[in-house]
Amino acid sequence: MEIIISSPLIRSKATAQIIAEEISVLDIMEDQRISENDCGLIEGTTEEERVATWGHSWRELDLGMERFEDVAEGGAQFLEEVMQAYENKHVLVVSHGAVIGLSLQKLLPQRFTTTYMDNTSLTLLTKFNGAWNCSLYNCTRHL
Repeated sequence: MEIIISSPLIRSKATAQIIAEEISVLDIMEDQRISENDCGLIEGTTEEERVATWGHSWRELDLGMERFEDVAEGGAQFLEEVMQAYENKHVLVVSHGAVIGLSLQKLLPQRFTTTYMDNTSLTLLTKFNGAWNCSLYNCTRHL
């Protein structure tokens, strides 16, 4: 691994730091575009609290949540830019499940129909001749 890019959020940075120490990478870059999606007013609330505050139809309200389409677009754009900037390099990206899952759906819509990702799972993406390929998805064998 030659380059590590992390979400600036604490848990991602901590994971990136552990990996960097293990594989002797000195610098970790941060990129806001791969931060967890903004959940607006529901951030930090439970389903029970949401129902008590906004009712059972809270999902239909505009509560300031970042649109999944925007998260997917930002994640895919980030990956495209990383592939151009670090062509022929091995890049490790430490991000969040929703961002990863939505980005995969954007890049490979025929293959990915769900956004679910296990914590600390590994997914391996490559781009060759303009086509994205995912040869490892949501792998947790290392745990």
